This record gives sequence, C-alpha cells and structure tokens, in this order.
Amino acid sequence: MGSHESSSPASANLASSVACLNCRDRHLKCDGNLSGCARCASLSLPCHFVPSRRGRKCRPGPYRTTTPPFFLQEDSVSLAAEQAAIGMAPFSPLNSMTQQRQQQEAYLAYPPSSARRDRRIHLISLYYLHFHQAHSFLPPMEVFLQSGPPAYLLDVIEFISLHYISPFVPDCCGSLQTSVQEAESSVEKVQAFLLLTIVLHGRQQPDEAKSCLALAIQLSLELGLHRREISDDMSLQNPVQGECLRRTWWEIVVVDVLLAAVQLDGVLQFQMTETPDVPLPCEQEEYQQGCIGVQLYTMADLERQSLLCNSHFSSFAYRVEAALLLRKCLLAGETHISQEALDSLSATITGWFHRLPKSKRTILQPMGELDEMMLQAAALVHCASIYLHFPRSSLLAFLPISGRVFCSQPPAFSFTSLDPQMHTAKVAAGAVNISKLASLSTAVANHTPFFTCLLNLSSILQVALLAEECLPLSEVNQPYLSLNIGVLLSMGGTWPIAGSSMQRIREIVMEIQAAAPCSSRQLLDTFPLTS
Repeated sequence: MGSHESSSPASANLASSVACLNCRDRHLKCDGNLSGCARCASLSLPCHFVPSRRGRKCRPGPYRTTTPPFFLQEDSVSLAAEQAAIGMAPFSPLNSMTQQRQQQEAYLAYPPSSARRDRRIHLISLYYLHFHQAHSFLPPMEVFLQSGPPAYLLDVIEFISLHYISPFVPDCCGSLQTSVQEAESSVEKVQAFLLLTIVLHGRQQPDEAKSCLALAIQLSLELGLHRREISDDMSLQNPVQGECLRRTWWEIVVVDVLLAAVQLDGVLQFQMTETPDVPLPCEQEEYQQGCIGVQLYTMADLERQSLLCNSHFSSFAYRVEAALLLRKCLLAGETHISQEALDSLSATITGWFHRLPKSKRTILQPMGELDEMMLQAAALVHCASIYLHFPRSSLLAFLPISGRVFCSQPPAFSFTSLDPQMHTAKVAAGAVNISKLASLSTAVANHTPFFTCLLNLSSILQVALLAEECLPLSEVNQPYLSLNIGVLLSMGGTWPIAGSSMQRIREIVMEIQAAAPCSSRQLLDTFPLTS
C-alpha cells in the first residue's frame, strides 16, 4: 500500500500544523482539521489543505480534498500557451519597469502546471468569497466543482479572482472572449458572457461589456431561459440547477438595467414587452444548502403581495424588483410622461422602503457582514429616484457640470416643473442615501463594480448641489462626499473603474472651484482629493 494511505501520530501532528487555503489567504489561525476547519464550516466554504512545501526537495504527494478528479489533473496547456493567453512577452531590456512588474504579477497569478493545480482551487475560492456575494448566479462552489465546468468558464473565474490579489492584472479579455465565443451553446456559455460583461465594465471596457451582454441575452433567449418551463423542468431533475437557471436569467435582467443606467450612451438591450414569469430566486442560504423550497414566487406574486405587506421574499427577489423599478424610471426619462405617472413612480419608490420586512431593512448583519443583494437593491431604488427627479430639478441649470452626472448622456428631454426645488430635494436625498449605504461597513471587497458608478453619481450630484447658489452651503453633506471619495480609493485597488470615477470627481470639483465664490471654495478645499 502507498505511504499516503497510512496513518500515524506523526502524520497527525504534521496535519495539525498546516492551514487551509481560505485561512491562509486571510492570515487567520486554522484549527488544522482536515475534514473541514471550524471557520470554513461556519462560512459554508469548501475547506482545502495543501501540505507545506518548505524544506521539500521532491514533488508533494496528493492532498485530501473533496474536489472531483478533473480538478487535480495537470493542465494540458503549455507554459508558452499560458504566457500567450495572459499577454506575457519574453523578457527584454526594452520593456519598461511597469511592463516587467505586470509580467511578474501575471506569472505569479498563472504559474506553470504543477503549482497551478493548487492555485486554481485558491482562485475559485476567492471568487466565491468575494465576487459571488454580489453576483450569485453560478451554482454553489461544491456543486459547481462537481459538475465538471468547461475550461473557458474556469478561466473567466480565475481572471476575475486575480483582481482581488493584485492591482496589476494582465489584460487577457480578448483571448477569454474568443474562447467563450467558440464554445458550444450552453448555460455555462451564457454565464461566462455575463461574467465577462461585469468584469469588462469594472476594467473600463464599455464597448466590450455591451457586446458580451448582447451575446448573453441572445443566447439565453435561444436556450429559453426566459420561459418558466425550462427552469421548472430542470428543477424536477435537480433543484439546485433549476435555481441556477433562474438566477442566471434574472442576473441578465439586472445587469442590463445597470449598464443602461451607468454607462456612456447606455441603452436597455433587452426589449421587455411584459414581465417574465420566471420564478424569483430563493434566499442565498437555501441555495447554498441545496434546500430549494417547493413554493416559488414570481414578480406578479411580489407585486400582488405589496398591497398586503405580509410576505417574505428573498434578497435577490427585492434586488430584481429594484432593478425593474429603475428600468421604468429610465424609460420615463426617454419621453414625456404625465404628472399622474410621475407621481405613481415616485410613490412606488417611497413605498418600496416602507413595505420591506424588518429583516430586510437591516442590511448590516449581526456578525458585521453585509447583505450585498439588499445593498444593491436599496442603491438601485435610490438611483431610480435620482433618474426620475433629476430632469425636473433645478440642477439642469448647471450644465455642463450636471450633464456628466449620469456617467452617460444627459436626459434627451428637458422637463418643466412647477416645483423644481422639490425634485432637487429628492435628488439630494437619493445622493446622500447612496453615501449612507457606503457607510455601513469599511469592507468593500465584496461590492459589485457597479457600486463605484453609483458612488460616482452620488458624488457628482453632491458637488453640483454645493455649487447651486440657491441652496445654503452647509457642511452637513461634506462627510458623505468625503466618504464616497474614500470608498472609491479603496475599491480602486480592485476595479480600475473606481480610479476613473475618482478622477472624474476631481475634475468636476476643480471646474466648480474655479467658478465658485470664495465661500464655496473654502468648503470645497476641505475635501480630500488626493489619490
């Protein structure tokens, strides 16, 4: 029998001295339980141990893991192919120091063959620890690994995870897009395009992001993900996979609205003639544990129960509802709507917060963790209020300053209002409330890249409000603007778009500062604008 199968006190003592990959990544003490440490068990994370290689002169033996056999196989891609895929050029003295540093980071992120086996598990764990919290449409990690996912989807996930390790992430988006494009039609291909949409937006590649979203929408419609019977049939065979289909479809709807709201020349790519009857996603804990309920609710059910306020829906479901509300406000800005329709949308926005169950109003959980789905939902509704009221506010007089508010083109129509100050107050409240969401926690790693755009929107609006002479220059809002800038600085270490947003705010502050009276300049000078 092989020595790896023997058990002795010495081996047990050795095992207790190692830390699992998750604890090692966060520099936390691990109890060394090879069957699963206490910390990973409490967070429902897969627990993997890799024996220490210090002092070794030979290749390590296999380690205990619950991942499927395919995951432990050597990569068939050669080192040269790996280097080409991540854009690494051969070393040359002509390369700049920046290029050399980026290549070194890329090599560490994509080590050759044997080391990459362990690295791949680590990167996928990072994905589920951070990115998955904000965009949880892939299957739970254990289910995902056991399903034998295609290589192109694993590559996209690893690429996303690199952003949580180093700010110097190689640009291999082109090769990733090509590999996904060449794959056969499948749900995994839709998911890969959707992931690329989000990460490309975070990397300031808007055209490529729009293209990937268009492909995700087209393929999802071809596969019938917008039809309830598809996910229902899958649920009969595998409830978790059925839930995965529902989450993938609704994530497409949410991301479509987000891109339309925050991108330059943003448009809604999915032409929704009626609300899909695909059931809404369940709670994250149910999804993680595979305990999918038999009773499924649709958007029609949620709207119907809004009159009764006695039903509890998942955080993801409220996020979907918030995205559809923002969608309505975006469409309202493209044409003239009646005062009655305006009042109805405004009432819906305010009512959304009042009818939330108590458990969903507490976005910051008792253990200090954020409900990222509810954070996004609340931010989307505040954004909806801003888009609805901004065209009718007094801030229109501050073009071109406020013309850059939306990270997209200004409203196509100018609206007249008998009470522009009321609409201005609504805009101000929405901007400050987005800042208040950012103040809930100092941890920003789990935030979606889209949150940087909402902070940018909030910041520019607050600067425009400070420049408006008809409003008093109060220091009340100053901490919120400073907070936005600080969060953007922190998120800039992960997503390049955060740094771009920071620069946009600096430019507008300088523009206003040059034209503002002395009293305004004194207040603006206090903002920490260093990057």
